[in-house]
Amino acid sequence: MIERGGLSYSQYLDIRTQYINENPNLWIFEISAPRGFGEGFAQTYVKGKCSKLKKPSKALDPSFSGEYDLWLDGITIEVKASRAVDSDSDEPLYMKALSRHTQRPFLMNFQQLKPQCCDVFIWVAVFRDEIVLWIMSSSEVMSNPLFSKGQHRGNKGNEGELHVKHDNVHLLAPYELIDDNIEQAIRNAAVRKSS
Repeated sequence: MIERGGLSYSQYLDIRTQYINENPNLWIFEISAPRGFGEGFAQTYVKGKCSKLKKPSKALDPSFSGEYDLWLDGITIEVKASRAVDSDSDEPLYMKALSRHTQRPFLMNFQQLKPQCCDVFIWVAVFRDEIVLWIMSSSEVMSNPLFSKGQHRGNKGNEGELHVKHDNVHLLAPYELIDDNIEQAIRNAAVRKSS
């Protein structure tokens, strides 16, 4: 359109800027490697919200053997991430990325959940226009009606998954981080685990 005179370069830049502003997280849907998305993006994103969060080590926890992702003053934390995509589409992830308030059916699957290995779960839900964090204690995950205890064949009940869909996402509303104080939300979830 620029070449044919129907659109100026300045108009193109305005359209492009508006699109990027309305879809700031599309680049996250282009991360194809699971570890790049889960560890590279999600854990880094969560750590960026609280300087007190640490990568676990034997120095912090002598019994640590890789079973959780982050540490906060003795609270063990597992970070899981998923992207909201149109469940009726076979397009690449970045083409079927959905906004937070979509009316389209979607599915986010939080996998390899081992509630016995951590105190708190942080779920990073990526929409094309918003990133939502849900923070739950491991006991709240185990008792959640969406939690399935047998993810893989032969599983002995020590690993499960949780499917969040357009028609059940409202069940996670009580655990959503609203005020951006992730440290307090983690501490609150840890207290709920103990009670």
